[in-house]
Amino acid sequence: MLLPTLVAGLTPGLAQEIQGKLDALSPAVSTSLLKAPIAKIKPKVFTEHGRQRVDNYDWLRERDSPEVLAYLEGENAYADARLAVIKPLIEEIRAELTPRAKATDFNPPFFDNGYYYQRRFVQGSEYQVIVRHKGTLASPAEVLLDVPALAAKHAQFHLGKWAVSPNNAYVGYAVDFTGDQSHRIFVRSIATGRTVDDGIKDVDADFVFAADAKTLFYTVSNQIWRHTIGRKPTTDVLVYEEHDDTFEITLSQTKSRKFILLTIKSEQTTEVRYLAADRPLDKFKVLEPRRPGVRYSVDHLGDRFFIHTNLRAPDFRIVTASQAAPKAANWRELVPERRGRLLANFEVFDKYVVIDEEHDAIKSMRAFRLADMSEIPVPRSAELGVTAVGGLAGVVNRNPSSTVLRYRTVGPIEPETIYDFDMESGALTTLKQDPATQWFKQDLYDVERITASAPDGEQIPVTVVYRKDRRRPAGSPILIEGYGAYCISQLPIFPAAWLSLIDRGFVYAIAHVRGGCEMGQRWYDQGRMFNKRNTFTDFIAATEALISQGYADARNVFAYGASAGGLLMGTIANLRPDLYAGIIADVPFVDVVTTMSDPTIPLTTLEYEEWGNPAIKEQYEYMLSYSPYDNVAAQAYPGMFVTTGLNDSQVLYAEPAKWVARLRATKTDGNDLLLKTNMSAGHSGPSGRLGSVEASARAMAWMISRVR
Repeated sequence: MLLPTLVAGLTPGLAQEIQGKLDALSPAVSTSLLKAPIAKIKPKVFTEHGRQRVDNYDWLRERDSPEVLAYLEGENAYADARLAVIKPLIEEIRAELTPRAKATDFNPPFFDNGYYYQRRFVQGSEYQVIVRHKGTLASPAEVLLDVPALAAKHAQFHLGKWAVSPNNAYVGYAVDFTGDQSHRIFVRSIATGRTVDDGIKDVDADFVFAADAKTLFYTVSNQIWRHTIGRKPTTDVLVYEEHDDTFEITLSQTKSRKFILLTIKSEQTTEVRYLAADRPLDKFKVLEPRRPGVRYSVDHLGDRFFIHTNLRAPDFRIVTASQAAPKAANWRELVPERRGRLLANFEVFDKYVVIDEEHDAIKSMRAFRLADMSEIPVPRSAELGVTAVGGLAGVVNRNPSSTVLRYRTVGPIEPETIYDFDMESGALTTLKQDPATQWFKQDLYDVERITASAPDGEQIPVTVVYRKDRRRPAGSPILIEGYGAYCISQLPIFPAAWLSLIDRGFVYAIAHVRGGCEMGQRWYDQGRMFNKRNTFTDFIAATEALISQGYADARNVFAYGASAGGLLMGTIANLRPDLYAGIIADVPFVDVVTTMSDPTIPLTTLEYEEWGNPAIKEQYEYMLSYSPYDNVAAQAYPGMFVTTGLNDSQVLYAEPAKWVARLRATKTDGNDLLLKTNMSAGHSGPSGRLGSVEASARAMAWMISRVR
């Protein structure tokens, strides 16, 4: 056993109690059950750019093969047998996490088109009920969607988008029943609860009602279809098809409700088309034709469009254009760019505009009066954290005539709070605090910001969180998390998922590596395409800095990353396995070249500007140079815990399965290598409020068990 006699944060008595339970269980776990499954070798040769690449495990991509399913079940059985030894600790942590999973949580009500809407959990339910009140919160609650009842007969029930028709008579909602991102759209009468349309199958979650409340636009991959509610989908009309497979399409509605927006975007280029909501049979008009490298998003109020764009502004700005002449030649600047501060999001009102800025590995917010663009001071809290108008389901600002701004604050030792701020009077109202405020004792914890020097001299921000009475002077066990892709910033928010680890003496750190947008657009550009290696060396530099500055015990360094963050985990495992005692890779993107060479996989062609196009030799060779699967070496690796979902359509289960198989056949150590496949879930894991609790408990217990 690797469980220490005392992990900082466990009292001696508790540590001895857990160790005793583990020792008692150990003999019950037969060593024969702890024999790792060995995947068969079935060589497949890929010929690419005049060279051959041999893949012994590509056969694991055959999802419906009994042999593949048997192998995955064998890996699950092996992982379960290995984890059985620490079952008492898993159960202990799960018991801590379950009541923290917001059992009776709610979102603050928001006003939209004459009604107040709210989502709330009922005690003991895995899902939320969506209700509304007409005119005032004092009026009787009307149930829109009883999600617990709808989900009752389904193993998975992922509610996607839901929306109410303009006449307030219908609610449409999209459901993914498997986790594979394929949805079915339903429309039901709110008054009767009767489903009036359930025939739209195998579509995306994206849809919009037209003003007549009879017409529905929805997306299927690269197509927009027009549907008349109540009619068979065979009568639906294709209204737009995007033929460039490096672009994706989305639908939305402007805040004014006057226009339906069709956004066509690649990683680096956008084109928006608009349609008057009361003229659903018309064609979508191009607002500004696509130009390589020019990105923009659109909203509308009054008689003008508000446009968020990087045109002549790498860190983005806000411009406006008249409804009659919206093309770029007529754009007028409203909020200028500020270099190094990514203008990430905006919200427009009749009298105000509010923006979110990402900078210095935090997010802050600014509000302005449209009349003279004078700035309105908005209260904020933690310096190291997030104050933002976007990015949370409970932060909804649908009423354009309102003077009240809804926003949120959250920090590493500050549970999330949602506020209403009156931009006229300055009155601040607390609407909701994370239930963690009821049990989290902020005074016990501290948060710091350090920097690490990357090989090219760039200073990488690192946020560090720890419990003051559990930190070891010579360095503590540490978990370092990273992502670094798609301009998605890993911001310093409340680490609810890891608190049980922190309370047991772990330091928790976020490495704000390049590839996100934590320091503006350049931070992203320096971590993609031919700069992708910066993401990996940044993380390694952050690890070394945490050790040298006394936060981390060099013997007990753990790393975590999910999805594209799993790519980061796979690469650091190859580059510097000596630095880590354990690595957790959740739904990891590790088979980069093979995946990016298969245009049939969802999102692949959309991401050529993120990773590269393997059909281009130079890009192929660069990806191959870091692809975790292709660079597995005959060397000692740290303990590794890998997870995936059989129905994952974003990172196919086969990537982590192949990676684990290759690691088993190649690595020279005897450290743990576990693969857990959820046989009924997709990329985001099991549905429901408690879907992630078991996985989090396993991960934390596994790390604690490996502390030396």
